Amino acid sequence: MVDVQVPPRPVWYDADENQIRQIVWNIASNGLRAMPQGGRLLLSVEADGTGAQDEVVLSAQDDGRGIPTEELDGIFQPFHSSFEGGTGLGLAIVHRIVSDYEGVLQVSSTVGAGTTVRVRLPVRTGSAVVVAAVPGAPPLERPGSTAL
Repeated sequence: MVDVQVPPRPVWYDADENQIRQIVWNIASNGLRAMPQGGRLLLSVEADGTGAQDEVVLSAQDDGRGIPTEELDGIFQPFHSSFEGGTGLGLAIVHRIVSDYEGVLQVSSTVGAGTTVRVRLPVRTGSAVVVAAVPGAPPLERPGSTAL
């Protein structure tokens, strides 16, 4: 089961739409692959203004098999995969994109209980794309932007 949790108002972020899609696709795909017997994947987005800088936070939380502590440091390395048939490029690509936006990746995991990946992107000025809106609501238009 995939659940999506978004705030009642859209979250806007100045970014390339395809790069944001790539981030979401890769972290969601990994979450689903970590639950071969099924489970719950929670995708969420939020605006976080509690730190020194406003951020947009994208999260994927699964209740899959988890990642052993000794493997956490290597998960963003190219060609590192713990999935059969995986290329090991998904999280490396996510890491590169997030780094390009001067963001931070946070991973917490418990073996047998699941993993949470948080992508924290600092808010930038300029045109923006909508990262999330209320499910079922009509697309929002903002000059110079694209709705995801």
